[in-house]
Order: sequence, then structure tokens, then C-alpha cells
Amino acid sequence: MRVATCLAAAAAALPADFPSVPMKGLDGPMRMPLYGIGTWQYNNTVAEQAVLDSFKLGYRHVDTATVYGNQVGVGKALAQLGLPREEYFVTTKIMGGFNASATKENLDNCLKELNLTYVDLLLIHFPSDGAGHGGASGRQEEWQALEAWAKAGGAKAIGVSHYCAHHIKDVQKVATVPIAVNQVQYHVGMGNAPATATDDKDFMTSQGIVYQAFSSLCGPCPPPYNTELITGDLVTSIGKAHNKTGAQVALKWVVQQGIPVLPKSSNPQHQAENMDLFSWNLTEAEMARLSASTTPPVGGGPSDTDSGDCGIKSVLI
Repeated sequence: MRVATCLAAAAAALPADFPSVPMKGLDGPMRMPLYGIGTWQYNNTVAEQAVLDSFKLGYRHVDTATVYGNQVGVGKALAQLGLPREEYFVTTKIMGGFNASATKENLDNCLKELNLTYVDLLLIHFPSDGAGHGGASGRQEEWQALEAWAKAGGAKAIGVSHYCAHHIKDVQKVATVPIAVNQVQYHVGMGNAPATATDDKDFMTSQGIVYQAFSSLCGPCPPPYNTELITGDLVTSIGKAHNKTGAQVALKWVVQQGIPVLPKSSNPQHQAENMDLFSWNLTEAEMARLSASTTPPVGGGPSDTDSGDCGIKSVLI
């Protein structure tokens, strides 16, 4: 029996009533939390406190990455909390563009910094290296190295981030375990956005890949879009009908579609609000109004209809 099989059998990961969606693990179905605490742009100290505060409120999922530079802080928080390992979910990511040996080195370092024996989900953060150079063979080599590491017990599920359909197809040619997740930017304003903006959302769904959202409040977006989903007229007017904040409405629009979110906050009050998404529902009319919005558009790419991710070609560039 593989080590990963033992892990899957021993770790249901999450309390039974925790909001979740099905996800494909190495050895069968798993549960992906519908919300977690994001840590992008937090240093070790801030990340540590954010995890401590949010988990004391009831969070059971933390999302980090090697490039965030805060895995040590996240690990310290988890150790202080003293929760049984099977009761929480950890996602981390390594950068794209690594060869097999560098992939294993970076993966091993994740566990070392987090002070864990395994993570629940390990993602390849980008379909290329930091300079935008990549190719099908490179993606395949990194994926195969990730598979080997996960099968040896390092992760219960593996996936990607910022990938589009052609990147996924590169990996599918060599994959022997499921691509569990694609973590991408998705928020109100993108409900009817083209595939170049959503990184081929419909394709991911067709392949049984969990489409997970980051920046669901558009925090990194340029002004005025960075506050539109918090204090904007559309979300706040809908929020009044439910006695909820604009941010809660924006997050609810995502999770009501069955898409997991990772709102980032170091403020315990906001953390509490960001998890209060499951005792109420938006009406069909409210969902339709939010889906019809064209702002904020996708951010970080060359245009309002292009995230920039799909421009990473299938051949070496």
C-alpha cells in the first residue's frame, strides 16, 4: 500500500459539517474547503497571526506558497494551534519552470518550512518560470516530478494555478493522477467574461477540475476596482437586503456557484464576516445582477478581457 493511500484513509481532512466541494485526490475523492484564509503579501509574522486568529474563529484551510515567503509563519501558527492534523487543510504552491531535481528540492522545502509531513494540496503556481518562459516539455517534467513526490507521501492532491486549457492538455498527456484544482482569479465582474479572462473556466469544469478563486474581492485590482466589491453600490445594495456587507455579497456570489474562495484578511472581524457565507443565499435575481456586472474586470493582464495567463504558449518562448 502506498504511503499516500495510508494518508488518504487516515485523514478525512475537515470536520464533517465543514462547507466543501468534491475534489479528486491521488487515491480517490476528497473534500475541498469552500473557504480558507489567504496569505499573499503577508510576511511570516502577519501570516502567523492571521492563521491563528482565523482558525480560532473556525477556519480550517490556509493557502500559502513558496513565493509568498511566509510558510514558516504559517507552520508556526499551525503548531501553536495544536489541532489534529486530519482536521485542517493546507495548500501551498511551488513556482513553474523547474526541472525534476529543482521541483523535488522546492517541494521538500515546503514541508520543511511548514513543519509538516504532508500537505493536502500542492499546486504548480504558474505554467512557466517567473520570466514567462516555459513549454510543454517543461510543464510535463515538473508535473511528473510532482506526481512522484506526492505518491511518496508529500501531498494528498495536486493541481495547478494560472493554467489555461492548452497548459492542462500538456499535463494530461503524461498525468497518471488527477489534476485536482486550477486556482485562478475570479470575482464579480467576470461572470460573463471570455475564456481568456477566466482561464478557460468552462473547460476546467468539463474536465472535473475544481475551479478555485483567488482575489474574489479584487483587492490587487487598480483603483477604483479594488474597493468596488467592498463598498460599491451593487454589492452593498444587495447586502442590505440580507444584513450583510458588500464583501460578503461578493464572496457569496462565488461560493454559491460551488467555487471555493480564499479571502485574505488580518482583521478578525473581517475574517469572521468572510466565513459567514453559508446560512443565507442570494436570490436568483441577485445572482443574475451580479453575474451581469462587467466590473471589476480581470486584473493583472494585458487587457480587461485577458488575464495574460493563456498567452504562455505551448512551445518554448
